[in-house]
Amino acid sequence: MNTRVLIVLALIIAGIAGWFFQQQGDVTPPVNIETTDVDYEATDIKAVQTNEQGETEYELTAESLTHNPETNQDEMSGITMNWEPSAEQRYRIQAASAAISQQTGELSLSGGFTLVSEGNKSTPDIEPIKVNGSRLKGNTKSGKVYSDAPVKIEQGMNRFEASSMTANLETGEYEFGQVAVAFSPSERQDKALF
Repeated sequence: MNTRVLIVLALIIAGIAGWFFQQQGDVTPPVNIETTDVDYEATDIKAVQTNEQGETEYELTAESLTHNPETNQDEMSGITMNWEPSAEQRYRIQAASAAISQQTGELSLSGGFTLVSEGNKSTPDIEPIKVNGSRLKGNTKSGKVYSDAPVKIEQGMNRFEASSMTANLETGEYEFGQVAVAFSPSERQDKALF
């Protein structure tokens, strides 16, 4: 083939390619990467926290985890926590979101929580206590939790509401403020006494 034909063919291809790229529109602006206050992030978390003696304090699963270096807290979403604060007490905690400090043990649950006692090993016949509320705070090292928001409590067939709650999970002791109970007495039956 003649070199003139090749040069003309190359110019025609270059013209068509230039026209094609011009028709594609504007190029999107480059992505701006900004600094964040996040150290690290992870998803599908499964973790175990132990104490100084190597005993398990709690097991945790979460959908996502973000560490905030300013507050030094792990901020998580979609958590389930199996907490065994003493040899006799075991609890399951679920919450929409949580913030935990690994150094101090401070715990803050929000977006709704469920706290269920999974039984006392020394008295297995006692029904577990289930507490539902909007937010819960506590400390994993001391084993104490509290909620200053209304909570709903269930234990077997018993149900009541309270304006606040304080609990020592190591001993299984609960305190409730301003308890409201709905009582439905049985129907009255008129009978002769004699």
